[in-house]
Amino acid sequence: MIVSNISLLGWLHALACLAALAAGSWNLALPKGTPLHRQVGRGYMLSMLVLNLSAFGIYKFDIGSFVPFHAGPHIFGLFHWFAVAALVFIAIGWYAARHQDRAFWAYTHPIAMLLSFYDLVGGGINEVFTRVLPLRAVLIASARAAGPGRQPPILGEVQQLWMAAILVMIVYFIARVALWRRSAAVAA
Repeated sequence: MIVSNISLLGWLHALACLAALAAGSWNLALPKGTPLHRQVGRGYMLSMLVLNLSAFGIYKFDIGSFVPFHAGPHIFGLFHWFAVAALVFIAIGWYAARHQDRAFWAYTHPIAMLLSFYDLVGGGINEVFTRVLPLRAVLIASARAAGPGRQPPILGEVQQLWMAAILVMIVYFIARVALWRRSAAVAA
């Protein structure tokens, strides 16, 4: 595993990622709406804030390097845009959690939180392929087979599987919210 090039800020970022991964996974499995769900959700939100804000400091930027959809040193790139997106999803999810008595926000909360979790795990997939030596070898072989300037197919395939899993979870939680709202309306 390649960890020798991680800065102190990088370690803070990595620890916050692991905390968010644990809290997010836990909250996916917990019953929804309980005090424990809310408490773990606050932990998830705090760790997501730390990891996404720390992502902006991992590279040094200069004013001429604000180039979207590129990655590398001194560039505000694709991964930084994903950090912006995750912060937006977290803000929307946090707001929606407090307004779930309205149908729109009841559906918005799980969708926004799942999209932030998608972003978190998607970044983790890239890191694992970059830092775990056997997977890095697979990534390099896939990149060579794809040709210069092309994304390694293996990375795209794993990311697509993760996207499919999130889409299934979104449909599942939309259905759960609909059933819960329907049963609450009948009980009222």
